[in-house]
Amino acid sequence: MRATVPSISAADRARTLLENMRRTPMVRGGRLLEPRRLLKAHIESAMIDHDVPERLAERIALQLVLKCPSTQLGDGPVWDALAKQVRAEVDQLRERLGLTDRLLTVGVPKLSADDIERLFEEMRRVDARYGRTLAEAALDGAEPWAMARRYGKAFTEAVRRLSGKNPRIARTLAAAGFRSRHPLANALEYLSRFDTLVQEFEGDVGFARTVAKAAFIAPDPVRAARQFVRDYQTVVRELTAQGMEPSIARSLAGIAALCGDPLKTASTLVQKFRDVEKIVKRTHPHVARSVALAACRATDPIATARDYVTNYDRILETFEQVDPRRARKVANQAFRTHDPMAWATRFHRQLARASA
Repeated sequence: MRATVPSISAADRARTLLENMRRTPMVRGGRLLEPRRLLKAHIESAMIDHDVPERLAERIALQLVLKCPSTQLGDGPVWDALAKQVRAEVDQLRERLGLTDRLLTVGVPKLSADDIERLFEEMRRVDARYGRTLAEAALDGAEPWAMARRYGKAFTEAVRRLSGKNPRIARTLAAAGFRSRHPLANALEYLSRFDTLVQEFEGDVGFARTVAKAAFIAPDPVRAARQFVRDYQTVVRELTAQGMEPSIARSLAGIAALCGDPLKTASTLVQKFRDVEKIVKRTHPHVARSVALAACRATDPIATARDYVTNYDRILETFEQVDPRRARKVANQAFRTHDPMAWATRFHRQLARASA
């Protein structure tokens, strides 16, 4: 008797497609011929129907039709299985790492969710605080694992070099270099030059971090840092002279100094801040200031503030049933995030581990 060949399930075929797609670096494609364009549309549509983010669905579909022969791309059941697997990975990464849609779009076509988690864990072992920054930067690379190890080595060396002069903010400055749009070698060069400005920060690590983030997205980080410091100090002086509380003045100045006309922007922010604070104080006086600071930069600060208050109440209601002692702290931390319940769950887990 002829032996029967066991059939391969749609889920197994989908898993193989993803593994094959991820085995090689991303490829660029030109104009697709009609048969391949239709295949791409079918695969992309199946993923979107399963709530995979559109940009991610488009990117995976394109890589599949560019890398795999048409005969291997399957049919409707395979595409549905593929969509379910990608959606499961998206949910895993949102829940466990809080990845944004942008990071999902650049990372998931290159690595499985489990591999992305391992990459983040490896970078956390390099540096507990800034490992996530290194991992996110590595996901943008053509070969994330190789890039992660390169970044980890360079970050460690940058911290070692900077720690000799300014140990308190060495890691802050090094991390800023890896967020920059400059090639790695240039970022490290800018770090050593940027270090000369540290005296102007007067030991304020939070301010150093704000300056670094602003400066390293500019073509000339050192020049941008000097201008930011001048604008920030001018705005703080102006707002405190008007009677604003110094801590609020500093927070608003940190936002305004990033804009083309810092004083005009600061004036607008102050009015928005006061409008929001007045409204939120009626129902949530204990978080009115935090909500107002978070919402004042939005185009529609009142609507944004209402969303934040809704997030806050939802988190508080949930965690008062789980951990009443920490519920308010968790809500304060997570209400302004893009996925508040996921962030709240993650932050609560961190608090619980820290106190264990």
